[in-house]
Amino acid sequence: MKRTLFITLLAVALLGAFTLSIAMAADAPKNDVEIKFPGDTKYGPLMFSHAKHAAQKCESCHHKMAENPDMKCTTCHKDNSDKKAPTSFDSAFHAKKSPNSCVGCHKEMKKGPTKCNDCHTKK
Repeated sequence: MKRTLFITLLAVALLGAFTLSIAMAADAPKNDVEIKFPGDTKYGPLMFSHAKHAAQKCESCHHKMAENPDMKCTTCHKDNSDKKAPTSFDSAFHAKKSPNSCVGCHKEMKKGPTKCNDCHTKK
């Protein structure tokens, strides 16, 4: 009896978690999102595809979702005075050791672009 109850509760919990992740993915923009560096740069904007990243949890990039439903990188990453600072716009995308940044995630997964010109094009 206890085993059946445990398995039933586990199945309900897993189904709930799965349903929540589907609902979150369904809310992601269908079209590519343009990412522009706030300030002067020699590079043009990037186009980010949520569809290509659908297998990832939203929290992988939007790691402060629970605290900030706005989910824009620039809400927290707006300091451009020091590229290496955790609050810099640059580190949000390029921090090699952060699993939340594009480059960090791609390096960790050994998949996707990791070199400057793989994403960036000159204006």
